[in-house]
Amino acid sequence: MLLTLELLGGVGLFLLGMNLLTDGLKLAAGDGLRAILRRWTGTPIRGLSAGAMLTGLVQSSSAVTVATIGFVNAGLLTLNQAVWVIFGANVGTTMTGWLVSLIGLRIDMGAMALPFIGIGMLGRLVAARRPRASGIGQAVAGFGLFFLGIGILKGGFGELTPQLSFLDPSDLGFFAPFAFLLVGAGLSILTQSSSAAVAITLTATASGAIPIEFAAAAIIGADIGTTSTAAFASLNATPAAKRVAAAQIFFNVTTGAIAFILLPVLLPVARAIAGAVFPDAGEIVVLAVFHTMFNLLGIVCWSPFAGLLIRRLQTMFVSADEAISRPQFLDPTLAEVPAVALRGLLLEVGRMMTLTFERATARLEVPEAGERSKTHEAGVLALGEEIRDFISQLNRAALPSETVEALPDIIRCVQHIEEVATESHALLSEFSLPDAAFDSTRWSRLQAGVVATLQTSTETVDAFKSEFDMEMNEVEGAYQAIKKDLLEAVAAGRLAVSVAEAAIVRARRLRRVAEAALKAARRVAPWMGLTAARVASEAEAA
Repeated sequence: MLLTLELLGGVGLFLLGMNLLTDGLKLAAGDGLRAILRRWTGTPIRGLSAGAMLTGLVQSSSAVTVATIGFVNAGLLTLNQAVWVIFGANVGTTMTGWLVSLIGLRIDMGAMALPFIGIGMLGRLVAARRPRASGIGQAVAGFGLFFLGIGILKGGFGELTPQLSFLDPSDLGFFAPFAFLLVGAGLSILTQSSSAAVAITLTATASGAIPIEFAAAAIIGADIGTTSTAAFASLNATPAAKRVAAAQIFFNVTTGAIAFILLPVLLPVARAIAGAVFPDAGEIVVLAVFHTMFNLLGIVCWSPFAGLLIRRLQTMFVSADEAISRPQFLDPTLAEVPAVALRGLLLEVGRMMTLTFERATARLEVPEAGERSKTHEAGVLALGEEIRDFISQLNRAALPSETVEALPDIIRCVQHIEEVATESHALLSEFSLPDAAFDSTRWSRLQAGVVATLQTSTETVDAFKSEFDMEMNEVEGAYQAIKKDLLEAVAAGRLAVSVAEAAIVRARRLRRVAEAALKAARRVAPWMGLTAARVASEAEAA
């Protein structure tokens, strides 16, 4: 019972630490921190080196993997950068074997937790009025809690280690390597640390309890088992973070499978290398060489296919928000031909407008559909950022005068579309109007006017010019009538002031949706007249 409670507490601290780490990174995220992280992992070699170095320092590939997932969760690292960090972490985790085999030293991860928690929380309290500094403190404290959770898990499962003595290799015969592969994986899963599993395996080998061939299989299993930490940490993470976890699982499992199949070949090679470099090397040094060698072999085997792996991962765990946020008409190569790039921008803005206005309409006309579509706001806002990033790339080159004139209108149009998304999203959480207090037909009139405005905004330019003013007049008239009714009801004592104020806020929000839709359409309408033939001629001339 006590062991169960201890393990439950360890899992709870692990999850709490992960949440604090991610939330702290989001709070602390700024251009400076983002630039540093991207500079460290800007190329595959740098990402590989950073992953190996950090893992070697903290003696835990699990910690580095979880931190990487946190960085991706916070939007500080891309999938491409994170994949190479994960590759490097698998090399860095072999440092434990070298420390045990050459020095006999193993860092107590649990002892590292309290300084992290203390320093992090102190920093958070001292910098309470500075969000970024406070976020850094929170992230550090979360990292410490993560270590503390792992330390408790290790302590809880530590008493299970002696029970492995029933595995007598001589009794297992052909299945002995498979059994020790499972033992290594099980130790890594139970302790949430491949470093701990490797250290236990090396210690058992040094004492003569496990033959070196089976110890090598257990080390392979430890590398496979450590993927459970990434899978556990990504359960409630973003789709991007889940892809990082999938990358580690794929790399470790496939590398482990290759090493297990080639075990009869790799172990003698490791023995030869250890003998040449360390003449007096014992079996645990051979195992350290073997551990490093098969992880390096995995990187060599999969590096040529890293791009293919990343592209495959990008098709996994795609949420509705991500499907919306991924541009369909923008491509970096378009920036080389500004006229074509402008057309792509207009098409993407048109897509963003249609998606946003259709969902806003659904929220007004069919409440159930509105509830189902409320999560799409994040996707629309992310698409807006993608459009802005593309415009930033476009601005690096000399642009035609027409493109220069169009870009400010496009940026403002995106802002207005985002306002429609946020304002219509806010309507979902507001109260049900007390129909008995005032004439609900006025609200129906206002809502119908807003819906008509949204629908007209996505139609042709001619329809927009001829009908929009009439519909906005209808919206404004309904809004003013509702406000007058509410104030009269308050004066007559038929309606509480707080309810009237909330109702006015709702009416004003509905009017803002219509106004933002009008402004978005007015910004982009003059540029929608570009024909395909005109774009083609301008592109050819450019």
